Amino acid sequence: MARSLRTPLSASVKATVDKVAVTPNPLAPQILRTLRERILNWYYPPGRHLGEQVLCEEFSASRIPVREALRALAEQGLVDQVPNQGCYVKQPDVEGIHQLYDYRLALELFVIERLATLGIPEEFAKETRARWEPLLKITADAPVDGAELVRADEAFHLGFAQLLGNAYIIEALQDINERLRFVRLVVITTPHRVHATAGEHLAVLNAVTRKNPEAARKALRLNISAARNKVEIALAQALTNSHRRR
Repeated sequence: MARSLRTPLSASVKATVDKVAVTPNPLAPQILRTLRERILNWYYPPGRHLGEQVLCEEFSASRIPVREALRALAEQGLVDQVPNQGCYVKQPDVEGIHQLYDYRLALELFVIERLATLGIPEEFAKETRARWEPLLKITADAPVDGAELVRADEAFHLGFAQLLGNAYIIEALQDINERLRFVRLVVITTPHRVHATAGEHLAVLNAVTRKNPEAARKALRLNISAARNKVEIALAQALTNSHRRR
């Protein structure tokens, strides 16, 4: 009987081969991060065509990592893949943004209620008050650094989730923060709104430290609704800015 020319692979060698076969191209994550940032910051307007050849030239990459990045963006709902045409930027409409706020509110209400029941570290409460109490005294003519305040606002809300320690909720809120950042940038633009935001944050914190879940939920709803009420304005401004960049 003729001997088979196929030699069985050892377990370790097979594992290495399998790993190489499924390891994504190292350029794909970099391309994905860059394109995702451009889309979420409205650098790319809705309907912007993301051509493979153009992206390959920009990133000095082959089509494989570019396609991996575009496929990931499609899975995240940030681009539409059209057969035989390529990918087009998919920005959220008013309804989609409100759905994101529904999702955010559901997650954060759960977090706040749990923490208001369990309690939070005194050091966290102290640091949070030190960050927001001075802003209660902001003057009407004070300059406002919108980007810095947006980061502080995101950190405030995410900080509670991190205290709870649920990795899935943390990841979801981080993604929501990135998708709704353009709304926050419109909302936190005046000393009046900064003052109001500081008061709302401190109301949430005080309710949690008093272990009053009902008051904490009420304060959180008030804070989130303040931004949600400006969705239409934020969307219109984002669209205007994105078209100006063309």
